[in-house]
Amino acid sequence: MSDEASSKPSAARRRAGRPSTSVLTRERILDVAFELADTRGGDFSVAAIARSLGVQPPAIYNYFANKTDIVAGMRGEIGRRIDSSVFERLPWYEAMLPWARSYLEAMGSHPGIIAILATLPVDSEPESVLEYEMIVASFRRSGYPEHRIVPALVAIESFVIGSALDSLTPEDNLSPAGSPELAPQLLAAEANARQRAGRAGLTMARSIFEFGLEALVAGLRAAGDAEQSA
Repeated sequence: MSDEASSKPSAARRRAGRPSTSVLTRERILDVAFELADTRGGDFSVAAIARSLGVQPPAIYNYFANKTDIVAGMRGEIGRRIDSSVFERLPWYEAMLPWARSYLEAMGSHPGIIAILATLPVDSEPESVLEYEMIVASFRRSGYPEHRIVPALVAIESFVIGSALDSLTPEDNLSPAGSPELAPQLLAAEANARQRAGRAGLTMARSIFEFGLEALVAGLRAAGDAEQSA
């Protein structure tokens, strides 16, 4: 038997051994966590992630300390989809509109995780801390009252998160069509709003979001200006 022939089984055995690269990564773990959250909400476990990946739970702990750490990673992934760079070049009241829209779209892509992400402390994810620092700096450059910056930011963020949840409800969620005699004015107002949204090519939820966002930002700006001039 030639040397070339005798070397082939050995090479085959080496290829069948341990893979040269890990089959598990942070990204794969987070992808599965999002998939589980989309169907179970925040009620998923490290064990469930491990089962989905075909590994034992200790393998997950090589990348994340616990479920809270995984959720922080998920928040970081959502944060990377939100364009915060606008706050570096625009006043906060202009930058807030595209930022909130990208925030809504990012949250809406994984609605099952909205509630748990909303209650996660900001310091669990460094990228989120840097994002908020950039936003606060934009408020300060505009001379917004210092003690009103965080309340204004939280008000807008709460509105975005609520709007992301509202986008999951039926289009006619506020319509009393089943008992019109009880609320004829509400019935007419709701129908009119839905027709207006349709003419603008928007869903009811998105039309409400756009109106509410612009009104909220305008109101917060006016309140800040009034306090500055007082």
